[in-house]
Amino acid sequence: MRALIVGAGLTGCTIAHRLAEHGVDSVVLERAAAPGGLIRSDHLEGVLYEPHGTHVFHTDDEEVWRLANAMTPFNDYRHRVRIVVEGRLLNWPILVSDIERQSRSADIRRELEARRDIDPETRARAADFEAWCLELMGPTLYARYVEPYTRKQWGRPPRELSATWAPRRVAVRWDDDPYLFGDRFQGWPAGPNGYADLIDGLLAGPRIVVRTGVDVSLGTLAVHLAREAADVAVLTCPLDAFCAHRLGALDWRGIAVRCVHVPHVDYAQEATVVNYPALEYPFIRIHETKHASGQHCEGTVLGFEFAGAPGRHYPVELARTRALNDRYQAFVRGRVGDVVFAGRLANYAYLDMDDCMREALDRADALVSAPRRSATARAAGRRGGRR
Repeated sequence: MRALIVGAGLTGCTIAHRLAEHGVDSVVLERAAAPGGLIRSDHLEGVLYEPHGTHVFHTDDEEVWRLANAMTPFNDYRHRVRIVVEGRLLNWPILVSDIERQSRSADIRRELEARRDIDPETRARAADFEAWCLELMGPTLYARYVEPYTRKQWGRPPRELSATWAPRRVAVRWDDDPYLFGDRFQGWPAGPNGYADLIDGLLAGPRIVVRTGVDVSLGTLAVHLAREAADVAVLTCPLDAFCAHRLGALDWRGIAVRCVHVPHVDYAQEATVVNYPALEYPFIRIHETKHASGQHCEGTVLGFEFAGAPGRHYPVELARTRALNDRYQAFVRGRVGDVVFAGRLANYAYLDMDDCMREALDRADALVSAPRRSATARAAGRRGGRR
């Protein structure tokens, strides 16, 4: 078997690596000039930074953690996010100990206490993202921390968003644990090139060929399959663009990160990420990778993140958009045949890095174990059916 993988983000690179471990050759086609997608790190004036915003590796999946560390060592960084509320630098997620530093603290405590014993399953059945948050924290904290930030990030009222991903991103911490993630394994790449070392490690080896600057569509896929003598196509790309929006455009939310070098200071802010929820700020957060990388050098880089830019950073997971992506998958299967969908773009799902790698490993294992015909045999079968 030989696989053609469309897209050299973390998912595509991990699939190629796993297939190589099984003795299977892969050709990875990437539209950009370098593999890695949104997680690839870079340098600006000698400072290691993330051009597309902060990515922190965190997981409870020991196999995924071992694989990532086999590609590049990770440090023991744990992610703490700060947020500007009423002009004060507070913690995100919300800490109960921060409440006394805010106005109307007594009202906030009453609102929290009234909701403290609400059954988590009841909260999970909330109709939408706004309802879920209000049941968790009450109206005052919601209006300060969540509502304006969500409106800026998603460009729509929070009540129009699904509550399904809220438990992974919004919390009130009664135990005052300040860290964003609670996973057993956490860190940031400790090598000289950050996440670029992870990507390059996954793609190393003679069984993997990477071709950059190649744009693949449904109309050209058959040509690439034949040229590479591939038996199966693995798509990790956005299916609406891949199909030239044949069934309509999927709803994506994009961001733009504008990065600036700040000379002669070690750090320019208190944490890797500082959120700015209030509407008077045109950006939604500022990133400073040096807190995560631990790099020792003069100067730092700040990344100002603006929402609403062109791009496919976040799927807007609504019932109608999920149904449209399902239709795209069925449409592609009907025309390609032996095809696999993997990753956040092709599956139109919000996935953390460990989720991407876990899915990639499972997809690659399934590819190797499933019986399949060669591309030549499939073509012969189609010709025979037309007689």
